[in-house]
Amino acid sequence: MVDWIGYGWISGSVSGPNTFFADLTIEVSRGDVVAAAAVTAFSVGVHQHEPGSVAVYIREYARFKSATQIEVVNVPPDPTNNVMGIADCAFVRFRMTVFQARAVSRGLVFRFAPIPAAPKKKATQKFSVKDFDVRIGGRLVGAHRVMALASGSRLPLDSLLGRANQEAARFLGFRPREIQAVRARKRRTPSGTASEQPGIF
Repeated sequence: MVDWIGYGWISGSVSGPNTFFADLTIEVSRGDVVAAAAVTAFSVGVHQHEPGSVAVYIREYARFKSATQIEVVNVPPDPTNNVMGIADCAFVRFRMTVFQARAVSRGLVFRFAPIPAAPKKKATQKFSVKDFDVRIGGRLVGAHRVMALASGSRLPLDSLLGRANQEAARFLGFRPREIQAVRARKRRTPSGTASEQPGIF
């Protein structure tokens, strides 16, 4: 049996010579988990005879060293790193990269649960969700959705965003101080429902 903790959608679309990235961070209550990421839909084109590409993987995770201290583990940016078992997990950060393509992916975290002795109502994990646009000189280059625990969160948000931004800056060939993560604004669709800025939902 599977005991779900949480999942989130990642989306990205870009054309031309640039690469777009989108991160998803999910915080979990302490325990042993399985994290997985998969592309669920995509469409790619060609730019100057080079085909587009999409990849999604686990970029980093954190483990509890004690009741209050966590250790962040850097994971190489490799599409084969898309399923991992993590002991004493604190959070997981997924990343999707898109070049000359449009794609939707999902990152999820779950536990293997024992068979219950009797049916019982499952507790639903609640999250506090924040969306960030990642910009260089005002240009949107990426996005980051952070799903922190609604109660008792220990997620180090500033250092998390800082590491993700530094990775993006190195990849895109910019200095770290030139990249900035800002809270994404919600826009109103013609039907009156709220939608996020392009990049992640």
